[in-house]
Amino acid sequence: MNFVYEDSVDPDDISRTVKEVVEGVNVFKFIDFSHRNSYGYDGVKMLECVLLAFALNGYASTRELEDLCKYDIRFQFIMEGQKPSHMAFHRFIHDDLRMSAEELFVEFNRYFESHDQIQTDILYIDGTKLEANANKMTFVWMKATKKFREKRWKKIMGRLMTFNAYCKQEGIPLRFSILKEFSFEYLIEITDRIREIMNRQGIEEKRGKGQRKHPLQRYLEGFEEDADKILKYTEYYQIADGRNSFSKTDHSATFMHMKYVYYNHTNVFKPGYNVQMGSSDGYIRHVHVSSDANDMNTFIPFLEGYHMSYGEYPEKTPADAGYGSYNNYSYCKEHGIELYMKYSGYRKEQEKLSDKNRFKSYRMKPNEDGEILCPAGHVFTLEWEKTNTKGRYPRTIKFYRNEHCDGCPFRAQCTRSGNGRTLMYTEKLDMYQKEVRENLETAEGKELMKQRSIQSEGIFGQIKQDYEYDRLWRRGETGVKLEILLVSMGHNLRRYHNRKQKSKVKIQA
Repeated sequence: MNFVYEDSVDPDDISRTVKEVVEGVNVFKFIDFSHRNSYGYDGVKMLECVLLAFALNGYASTRELEDLCKYDIRFQFIMEGQKPSHMAFHRFIHDDLRMSAEELFVEFNRYFESHDQIQTDILYIDGTKLEANANKMTFVWMKATKKFREKRWKKIMGRLMTFNAYCKQEGIPLRFSILKEFSFEYLIEITDRIREIMNRQGIEEKRGKGQRKHPLQRYLEGFEEDADKILKYTEYYQIADGRNSFSKTDHSATFMHMKYVYYNHTNVFKPGYNVQMGSSDGYIRHVHVSSDANDMNTFIPFLEGYHMSYGEYPEKTPADAGYGSYNNYSYCKEHGIELYMKYSGYRKEQEKLSDKNRFKSYRMKPNEDGEILCPAGHVFTLEWEKTNTKGRYPRTIKFYRNEHCDGCPFRAQCTRSGNGRTLMYTEKLDMYQKEVRENLETAEGKELMKQRSIQSEGIFGQIKQDYEYDRLWRRGETGVKLEILLVSMGHNLRRYHNRKQKSKVKIQA
């Protein structure tokens, strides 16, 4: 009786667009339905329901999916009257979509490319921070952990010295060496040896109030507490993996500065993820989820993932000043990507020369003779240069000092150093920044940056403001990536449907 539902759904409804896209893509190539029971729900129809719900609502929980299949005629049309439970949708998303969502996302984008005009050589990149599904007060700060760990070890060393003195006084043939490094195994060995002596002497461990504990039992409990603390701190270091913080309820989430509108509070720390999105003509082309709050460090992994998905690099990647760095520029030059990413001092350089900014370092560049002059006309002297190999690409840094600061009338405005004004200069970075300025000052560059604001920030505005999706629901980097991919697929389906309807109206007109 599916014709009853089909007649009730408008021919131009988005549900028919979702069915068109899913049926136009070979989903069996990416999703293995062989493990599903023969009497279970059809996997393709379940996928259509999930994508339709995300396209309509921005985000949909499994409970909402269950209700939509009961009361929405469009979902009844897709499921042919069947009403899956929320657990059926949970099993489908967790078991069938979890590992194949990214490949499916790319295949849908290839379908959109073949049925719509998308300028894929331009990729507008922007990032946003989304709050994780983790309690705010479950943070672990690694700087504090390091301090507590060192204090605990000093306490352990003090306890060891008093324990050795006690053993010598009581004639117990036991002595432990004082170690200067952290060792959980050493603490376990200490507790085992103390327990052996207590058993040999017939000392019973007493519990509860009013029970007088033997000194050996007190030492044993103290060392056991120390072992638990050291083990906990070791686990924290393994979980953090170089980060400065994490949440106890979502170990992959990092505490980041987030915008907070209520009463205009700012500098609010919340556990979250840094979500990077690249878009072309309003379609989300690639997604990267990171625990690193700095956009500069996510640029190269983002483009590596894009290349892995599509087999090519974009020709232009317009982005804001958060992405402009020596490593990112070098990566773009290596892979033939034109430089359209601003750098941190770009906006300041566009300001008119004044007494306030004439002494800034970005105003002092080498002239045609390769000399760097200060505002008073004195030449900087090259003192030393070194090659920095910490980043992905080595760079040569030159250190300059001005030896003419004594007696200069502008010294108070220029520097407070007693040894004269200093500068650090990287010639290659200056060349990259010059190329960026030239590209952005052209008519094409101005249009690209204008479109970047419209498209990249517009997508985040639609997702976060229009559809009120500003907080993650799944935990862990894998679960968050799955959730963001589903939200992105829903956005792309809406975009494709709207453009298809507009083209129909133009043809009819």
